[in-house]
Amino acid sequence: MLNYLRQFRIILIVCLFCTINGNLFAAPVNFAVPSSGEGLRQLLLWSPLIELLEEETELDINLIIAKNHEIIREEMGIKNYDFALIDPFWYKHWQKSGVCFPFLETCCMETHGFRNILIVHKGSVYRTLKDLENRSIALTVPFDSASGFYIPLAMMFEHDIEPFSYFKAIVFPETFESVLKGIAYGKLDSGFITSDLLDDFENNRYRDEIRVIIESEVLPCQVVVVRKDFNQELLYRIREAMIHIGKSERGIEILNQLGFSGFMKPGEDKYNVLMKYLNILELNNAAPE
Repeated sequence: MLNYLRQFRIILIVCLFCTINGNLFAAPVNFAVPSSGEGLRQLLLWSPLIELLEEETELDINLIIAKNHEIIREEMGIKNYDFALIDPFWYKHWQKSGVCFPFLETCCMETHGFRNILIVHKGSVYRTLKDLENRSIALTVPFDSASGFYIPLAMMFEHDIEPFSYFKAIVFPETFESVLKGIAYGKLDSGFITSDLLDDFENNRYRDEIRVIIESEVLPCQVVVVRKDFNQELLYRIREAMIHIGKSERGIEILNQLGFSGFMKPGEDKYNVLMKYLNILELNNAAPE
């Protein structure tokens, strides 16, 4: 009997220890980032931030590079992913399903957000969207990028242009940088990029080589979403750590490499503009599935 009591006490102590130090056997937190066609680059860019977040929170955090946003939505729905960095366009598209909610918004390098812009070479004869009939246009990441594909489509529909029949060709360079350089060097007729790209020191030199034909309304920056039933205590802990990282010297250096300056609490009203573009896409049977 004494042996049973002794074993029971040992088990009780172990259970108490595990409760107090819940991280010891806690399941890892899974943080997903869409590959945007650049899986290896995203892995290299995001790994330092995740390592720093692990130090700040003392949690085991897995970085997952997801193939596309649809996989992120599905995996969050079955609780395989806990957090994800996405374009708020996708959050608004998923909103009815209630699979996740905004957790933190990235701070854009531009104070007031960014715009999608259609650019041509400064010396080209193209002055309006109508001038580009039977010419080529460059988009990026078909069917998975909001700013590289869906919002540009909506902008063209808004100007009564049916892009799939209007242009001689739609080409898909891998990145916005590729589009910018292709236009600046006269290799492409036209293409969509984001305005914040021109704030980068390396790209600033191309400003004088391009001309903007049309631009979108101001768009909100990327948002970190969390699945709706995630542990509230851990949620608070991770939020505070990420905000702190955005203010630390080491964190700022890492975030600048990622293209933003920090994290802040999201504002739902900022995302309303995206419903305009989603509605245009739906009216033209071009909305995401």
